[in-house]
Amino acid sequence: MLERLEVQNLAVLEQVALDFSPGLTVLTGETGAGKSVLVDALSLLLGERAEGLVRPGAETLLVTAFFNGKSLSRKVAQGRSTARIDGEVVSLRELSEEAAQHLTIHAQHASLALFSRKAQRKLLDSQVKPDLLLRYQDAYEQYQSILRETERLETAARERERRLDILRFQIAEIDQARLVVGEEEQLRQEAERLRHLEALRERVSAAIGALSGEGDALGLVALASREVRAGGRFDAHLESLSRDLENALDALRAVSRELEDYLENLEADPQRLDEVEARLALIEKLGRKYGEGIPAILEFAEAARRELAELEGAEDRLSQLYSQKENAWKALLEAGQQLTAARAQAAENLSRRAGEEIQALGMPAAQFQVGLVPLEQPGPEGLEEVQLLFSANPGLGLAPLEKAASGGELSRVMLALALLTGTGAETVVFDEIDAGVGGEAAWQVAERLARLAQERQVLVVTHLPQIAARAQNHYRVVKRGSSVEIQQVQDEERVRELARMLSGSYSEAALEHARELLLGVMPGSAPSDGEPTRPKLSA
Repeated sequence: MLERLEVQNLAVLEQVALDFSPGLTVLTGETGAGKSVLVDALSLLLGERAEGLVRPGAETLLVTAFFNGKSLSRKVAQGRSTARIDGEVVSLRELSEEAAQHLTIHAQHASLALFSRKAQRKLLDSQVKPDLLLRYQDAYEQYQSILRETERLETAARERERRLDILRFQIAEIDQARLVVGEEEQLRQEAERLRHLEALRERVSAAIGALSGEGDALGLVALASREVRAGGRFDAHLESLSRDLENALDALRAVSRELEDYLENLEADPQRLDEVEARLALIEKLGRKYGEGIPAILEFAEAARRELAELEGAEDRLSQLYSQKENAWKALLEAGQQLTAARAQAAENLSRRAGEEIQALGMPAAQFQVGLVPLEQPGPEGLEEVQLLFSANPGLGLAPLEKAASGGELSRVMLALALLTGTGAETVVFDEIDAGVGGEAAWQVAERLARLAQERQVLVVTHLPQIAARAQNHYRVVKRGSSVEIQQVQDEERVRELARMLSGSYSEAALEHARELLLGVMPGSAPSDGEPTRPKLSA
């Protein structure tokens, strides 16, 4: 529900902040006073263009609305627009989508939601069992899924043989290499050793000489061990150090033996070096083609095997899919035909009931029909589009609602449909709904707006006193030079405004008629049949 609306620098309106409550709210004022300015403000939140709406002399236009505690705002400055939801900057599309969840506007120049085929289809489907549409949508998605896989495999089949040859070659090339994860590093280390044999011999020989040659380290450590052990007879601490030296001597002897074995086995092997370098070159070549490193190459081979298996089994899979597609198509048509039958019945019923309501709203010769237009191919929402058709005069044939109805006629059609089917938005705005309406039709429009306001918050821009008298909240638009003001009218001020609407004057007779009109729609004053008292109105 719209709780508050704040507007700055919109057209002839400099600044206003209005609070709203449930039920029916009306905006009235003299012709040319700018009664539709609030409709323009709310339309901006629904994404309407802002050209020409910034107040002359102002730099910034700002509209902020509060719906159930959530703030929606749009700021227009120097041709640029900034949208916000609860203070967070969003796209204009996001703002309009959020606003559309709370607000619907029915006016000649506002964005009529029901103009889209999607909205018209949703309107009709609100009168159809929801499981029929869900069943159809499931069948449609199932068919589309099978169709997509079939098309993918058919496309793949056209290049199947070429791709099979490529995959088989790639897999064979990798398999023949017999790659082992980790061998690449081992090969690099072996190649490094084979390339530097002479340097290794020289350094290992020097190390062995240092350990066991003249002035050898082994002899010196052995001598140190004996001397410390001898001294240990006189000091227990030296006995511990002697054992440490003996352990060190054992370790040095072990290292010396390993170095001698290493040196003995360190023989030049040019053939082995060639083998290692050739193996590294092969791995590098495969890496350039299939992925850097042996793990990546092996992963590529595994993926190629999976694709190969899929292609080799494509013919069998295609055969299965063709059978599944045929069954899915039958299920789709069956679900679609059931949905179509339900829509046709709902369309006939809604056409009749809406036609009666529309005729009662001051268009006695109007015709209304919910049409079903078959699609060439099943769509995601059914086998047909829904189109609302309208004719205001018997001499004119039915035509799409958005082309055949004027602003006032559109608003009354929307009112009739809202009463019959409900409306998803909490707040419904009507502008020009009373265009060309008078007499009995004015009472009918007023009565239906009041009925809708029992379920939704309804805002109406009107010049009819019959409608204004039914409102729980009444605002008046007053022109002050080049600007306008919006004032809430209550008590005697409301009586005066109704008198002006009734006769254009504030005479005692007009004021009395206004009081009678208000009393006639006050709770508890209606006759037993529920119809409000209808005083005789002055011209």
